[in-house]
Amino acid sequence: MMTEAIALGFGLYMLAAGIALVATPDRSRAMMTDLRESAGLSFVCGVLVFFIGAVLLVTHHKIDTPLEMVVTGLAAATLIEGLIFIAVGSSFMRLLNPVMSGNFIRFWGLLALVVGGVLTFLGLGGH
Repeated sequence: MMTEAIALGFGLYMLAAGIALVATPDRSRAMMTDLRESAGLSFVCGVLVFFIGAVLLVTHHKIDTPLEMVVTGLAAATLIEGLIFIAVGSSFMRLLNPVMSGNFIRFWGLLALVVGGVLTFLGLGGH
């Protein structure tokens, strides 16, 4: 039950992020610029993302089923992303710049929509 709930949360987040990346790529690029140029914003976001990942890992660290593995992997990735933002946020954003420019940003949005749709379906009890 918890696995499905977390999968649903990740899925809905990815659907919303995917819509934003596809529908408003300029806004998404502006947010990326803000994270790259503001050390304080990058640090605070890193702390928030780290704690979200940490709480998810403390409450869910199962690997018995494929969905449990995916959810645990996403929780671990969230924690690691937070640590990266805390340690080297601006540099990390500069590394991402080439893959988040031009039409690549829409590609990532479409990918997020697909993965988010699958996670939402599985989170709602789909098999």
